Amino acid sequence: MTPRAWFPVALLLGACTTTPPPSPSRHLSSEPFADLAAPSTAVYRDADCQSYALRSEGFRCGRFLYDFPGAEADVVRFYRETMTQIPYGWTLDGEERTGEGSTRLLFRKRADRCTVDVDRIPDRQTIVLLIRVNPRA
Repeated sequence: MTPRAWFPVALLLGACTTTPPPSPSRHLSSEPFADLAAPSTAVYRDADCQSYALRSEGFRCGRFLYDFPGAEADVVRFYRETMTQIPYGWTLDGEERTGEGSTRLLFRKRADRCTVDVDRIPDRQTIVLLIRVNPRA
């Protein structure tokens, strides 16, 4: 190989580094994001990894589980009204009735997506709230 042929290879090798680039900082916790609302009577389930939050540079995702001792219509109305207000700032993108006693609310805020699933448990006098931010499909 002529010295001229080695020049592009030398440039490529010179541009390589042996140290990998730093990974973005990540933070895993069970604390809900500050811009997510929850009714004052809802009981947060954070034991046994039932709820979690992952924050990374430029990205976040989370799953937050609550028990709510009330009516489905009340909690759906709460989320419709509260999530769109300051300090939460979400936009309601849609609402689906997913079954008897079940509703899904879809919110967005810039690049973030949030789903709020409201599900009545048939044998209990409670509703399970599942709030997910940037869930995988």
